[in-house]
Amino acid sequence: MHFIPDYGDISKPDVRARYGYLEAGVSIFGNAAMFAVKLVLGIMINSISLIVDSFHTFSDTGTSVVVLLGFKTSKKAPDSEHPFGHGRAEFVATLIIAVLLVVVGLTFVLESGKRMIHVSPVEGRILVAVLMVVFAVVKELMARFSIILGKKIDSSTLIADAWHHRTDAVASVLVAVAVVGARYNYYMLDAIFGMAISALIIYTGVKLTKDASDILMGKTPDENVLKNVKSAAKSVGGVKDVHGIAVHDYGVSKVISMHVEVEKGISMEDAHNIATRVEDSVKTNVKAEVTVHIEPHGKESINRAEVEKNIRDIVMKCENVVSCHGVDIVFNGCSGVIEFHVVVDRHMSVDESHDMIHKLIYQVQKRYPRFKVHAHVEPVCG
Repeated sequence: MHFIPDYGDISKPDVRARYGYLEAGVSIFGNAAMFAVKLVLGIMINSISLIVDSFHTFSDTGTSVVVLLGFKTSKKAPDSEHPFGHGRAEFVATLIIAVLLVVVGLTFVLESGKRMIHVSPVEGRILVAVLMVVFAVVKELMARFSIILGKKIDSSTLIADAWHHRTDAVASVLVAVAVVGARYNYYMLDAIFGMAISALIIYTGVKLTKDASDILMGKTPDENVLKNVKSAAKSVGGVKDVHGIAVHDYGVSKVISMHVEVEKGISMEDAHNIATRVEDSVKTNVKAEVTVHIEPHGKESINRAEVEKNIRDIVMKCENVVSCHGVDIVFNGCSGVIEFHVVVDRHMSVDESHDMIHKLIYQVQKRYPRFKVHAHVEPVCG
């Protein structure tokens, strides 16, 4: 990796992108060459499994182009619309790769199915089988190269591309077996292995889709990461407890937010100093941007039944209210969402009900400022 400038400083978007360019360049060149050879050989010996495998290899070429574009986008500096940078472009690239794999797999499931119904003779050339084994070895080496680079810069995109290489290597071995089988008139093996390769492609695509989607939608962070963050925070003097840890992954960078509890009576200056030390401690251990919310330790918990009673008391004091029902409280620590339904006199005008509901929301919000409040008004039946 010494030919990559500043290769050791992978926190720099430019350096990270160069690793991606290197992997994509090797993949594009190798896959393009193998696609051409496999396709020609597949047509020559009339092998559906080899033709499927050739297009699997071709799809790897396309996905490597997506990898290239993903890294090119992810290295862009943060702007007003993307304050945390463009690092998640890597995960979008992974998602595109995965969808392409599923489409390719489904297409060749149909083609292989047709061959199973209408069996066609395949030329069982040993030289072709040997070439497939050689290609399998080359693809496995490419997979390991991608994994090494992916682990070096902690990139799910490069590791995803590695799995494409690896599935292609397995597919090439299956093709070699099918070609040898054809030499002994076992032509059905070609269609069966064509179906197996297609299923392998689909499985890989579905798995990568889930992995990329989890990150884009905010998957719960790894338990080890949470333990490291909590341990680093609690190592700071004055910290009584830590909760509400959230980790946001932006590819090049991570952003961590947490709630830190300190003694009730300390000054704002002391609380601020504790927050700063916690941020520094976590940054050192996890390498991420950190935001700390300070809270007093041992504060009273909010009782659901008490909240419901207080809401009903507030609502029922309002003129023209017949009843209150459907009180729903969703807690998130000491905050959350309060929702309730208010039944009013059916002769009440829309303007009056609108003003009334806003006053009620204001009163409940004033009582519970940490909660978002939603209220619905409905006329009494009858």
